[in-house]
Amino acid sequence: ADATARASQERYGELLGGKVVCEDEGGLSVKLTKLTKCSGEAFVNIRKGKMIPSYELELRFGWEGTVKDGNGNVIASASGAVHLPYVAEENSDEDPEVKVSVSKEDAAGGRLKEVMLSKGRKVVYVAVAQWVKEMAAGGPGGKDAAPKAAVTAATAGSKPDSVKATVTEAVKPAAPLRSWEIDRRKVTFKSRFYCRAEDIYEALTDARRMMGYTMAPAESAPTQGGAFMMFGGSVTGTYEELAPPNKIVQQWRFSSWEEGVSSKVVITIEEKEPGDTHVRLEQTGLPEADKFGNEDVYDNTQRGWKENVFGRIRSVFGYGI
Repeated sequence: ADATARASQERYGELLGGKVVCEDEGGLSVKLTKLTKCSGEAFVNIRKGKMIPSYELELRFGWEGTVKDGNGNVIASASGAVHLPYVAEENSDEDPEVKVSVSKEDAAGGRLKEVMLSKGRKVVYVAVAQWVKEMAAGGPGGKDAAPKAAVTAATAGSKPDSVKATVTEAVKPAAPLRSWEIDRRKVTFKSRFYCRAEDIYEALTDARRMMGYTMAPAESAPTQGGAFMMFGGSVTGTYEELAPPNKIVQQWRFSSWEEGVSSKVVITIEEKEPGDTHVRLEQTGLPEADKFGNEDVYDNTQRGWKENVFGRIRSVFGYGI
């Protein structure tokens, strides 16, 4: 995951760093400068020959522009920032939110900011769409990369149509092509909801709301040491720690696991702005196989959280964003 995240940082620097938005259009010139922030997670899991990308990134770029008079002389300039707060696989079919700010709100700054908003956003959308395409093909700088990355990979001794390594790996002549491995005893999940933190907390601890989106029997005693049950007993556990509405810690297990085997779930809920709630889940201690010898524990657990819990909370209660 770390290698893919680092490669994504470099790839976004290539795709947008120094990118010209407009040049001498009505005396206005604007370009993106350098990537100043790329934080979050990104990895590609290869399961049964299928690429499964997962990512959630926050990006920031600088921008700068100038205003020229009729004689071609620069009479004003401005700079600012471009902020992409949430680039995630769950929104891969949508244009990401792009915020533009200017360091000084004067006449020139306002004109150049408008150019960044009208023309610069389109440049950003194209770059993000390219990166998303590459992630789906195996990782940033992969086989669907722009020509520059493909040439770089080819000079490293690999064919452009078979590149699955990151850009940083490809420029090393002896670097072998590889995929990214993940810890299959640990599940992490992050998502964002349009609701209050209390809404998510209650959806995860109140038995009536749990039954509402799972459409199955559920029980819950949300106190320290209290027990819970979901999906008619397929999932059971106890609450280790509760800090309403921001934290839930559980001992958690599937009924198909060996007796005495359980995992630890830590869910943090943060309402960054009113109605803008971010959820992070980390589950550790997954067994490699269930009591029947099936080795799909990781896949079932990850899919269960994404589709059968948070996906249903989003759709049933209308908390989409």
